[in-house]
Amino acid sequence: MKVRLALSTLLLVPFAFAQQGPTEPAAEQAPARRPFTRLVENEQGGRLEILIATYEKGDAELTLFGCVHVADREFYEGMQKRFRELDALLYELIADPDLRPYPGMEVGDDQHWISMVQGGMGAGLKLADQFSAMDYRMANFVHADMTDEEWMEALAEAGKSELGELLSMEGADVDREAEAGKKEIDLVSAFRSGGGIAELRIVMARALLGGDPEIDQPTVIIHGRNEKCLAVLQDQLDLGKKKLGIFYGAAHMEHLEHRLVNDMGWKLAREQWVLAWDCTYARWPKQERGLKQKRYRARRDLNKLLKAVEQFAAGHDGEVSWDAMRASRADRKLPGRNDGKDPWGRGYVLRRSGDGFQVRCLGSDGKPDTEDDLGVGATSSVGGVLKELNRRRKADDGDLILPRAEPAEGRGGERKK
Repeated sequence: MKVRLALSTLLLVPFAFAQQGPTEPAAEQAPARRPFTRLVENEQGGRLEILIATYEKGDAELTLFGCVHVADREFYEGMQKRFRELDALLYELIADPDLRPYPGMEVGDDQHWISMVQGGMGAGLKLADQFSAMDYRMANFVHADMTDEEWMEALAEAGKSELGELLSMEGADVDREAEAGKKEIDLVSAFRSGGGIAELRIVMARALLGGDPEIDQPTVIIHGRNEKCLAVLQDQLDLGKKKLGIFYGAAHMEHLEHRLVNDMGWKLAREQWVLAWDCTYARWPKQERGLKQKRYRARRDLNKLLKAVEQFAAGHDGEVSWDAMRASRADRKLPGRNDGKDPWGRGYVLRRSGDGFQVRCLGSDGKPDTEDDLGVGATSSVGGVLKELNRRRKADDGDLILPRAEPAEGRGGERKK
């Protein structure tokens, strides 16, 4: 079944910025205004976190689950587990109540333009899409948002448009002093690095959090939809539900919390910050620029060098070394692109291996016997060293991770330069 995921599924709007620690105890009363999203930056990179806040009223318990619409898949998996414990989970989605997204659901070509923007952003940041990572077919999931028709009617009544509502969420004044204190990140360099996902995520998180939206000005996109959600909440309470949750975009939560605490008699009981985007450098190390091409060139050099080693060893009884091979050649250079140096500027390693030889490249890390090493070699007699090589060269990826081989003593050993 092809479906159209509507506007609310895809909103990525600015949130007020807060720089705090990973967890804090709940206050006796929720503040009048506070964000449900924060970016914590440190020397290891950073983390975008979402607030989960629980409130009590009589014998009923309600939890606000803040959400961003693209996040690490683990974030959505964790939320899905939490939702199983609830009597009812009220969710946002401007669509027919019968539309229940689930992983693998086919989306039609007429998807909303914001969906395409979100898809591109998620792919670029290696983040999962909310509606491709979560299963909304759970029995306790309750639609608590406008339908397409209600949404368009509400916009018309307010004299507004979809685009106008989105622009109304644009942050107002930016804290210039806070901006000046942040670590500078060159977005162009992050792209050129061949990855830099951690830095890209931090830059995007700053953009999402960098404004201070004027939420006091009523909007259909926030206030109108929140009131619809609160009406559904009351319906569920009237049905006797005692343990409930609301899963809405974090931008909605400030107003929802204000209404619950100040107008509806709910009291904050506890809260927890959870990880939505892992922006640590350890998880997302930069990829070396041009790595694939460098490894391809190294493999070509290795094959040429091993062939030359075989030919030299077959015709000489003395030492087999790079220097001896250079001395025997008219141009005094080894075959390959750079006279025995790999694409990283380091010398290829020649080792004796049984009755044959190994030629190795230490890869980008420059360390011997690690996973990024490249190598070719043989264990057959000197006169037939290419037999094993030719067999191995037919491997799909051409990358041979060779076992450790001790340098030979005397003939065939690696010569230090």
